Amino acid sequence: MQVTVRLHATLKKYIPRGNSGDAVVLEVPAGSTVAEVVERLGIPPKHAGMLVCGDDYLERSSPVRDGQEINVFPPLAGGAAE
Repeated sequence: MQVTVRLHATLKKYIPRGNSGDAVVLEVPAGSTVAEVVERLGIPPKHAGMLVCGDDYLERSSPVRDGQEINVFPPLAGGAAE
């Protein structure tokens, strides 16, 4: 099955050579999880801070679906100034 992974900000450096833009289409075995997809791109787990599909946040253990688009964001930092 195929999933599209869109990498944001500093994670774009993990897009495999030969791909243009900020997304890559991967062929993955049925039953694969979000964590396995992230690992396949060589992204260290702590660098994948937020995983999103549409309006839904994903857990690393979430199974992926054929045709799904996963957005991967690095950890966000900051906060309100007092």
